[in-house]
Amino acid sequence: MAKCKRCGLKTVLSGEDIEKMVSDVRAMRGVRLVPDDEYERRLGICGGCEKLEYGSTCMLCGCVVAVRALLADGKCPYPKKSKW
Repeated sequence: MAKCKRCGLKTVLSGEDIEKMVSDVRAMRGVRLVPDDEYERRLGICGGCEKLEYGSTCMLCGCVVAVRALLADGKCPYPKKSKW
């Protein structure tokens, strides 16, 4: 189990935890989201990235990729060249 870069805790999120986070973000007012096809494209890129940990967390920034990929202002933190 790895240490979260953001909070310092050692944790692994369940699929249900991630689904709830995504659902909560989708329900927020005023948050700009990407279209579903762009969301799926981003998730596909993250899914093949060597910096993805436990299928959910970016080792570069500690974000939950399913949430970051959903946000219109979300950016890939990959060094020197963002993957999306």
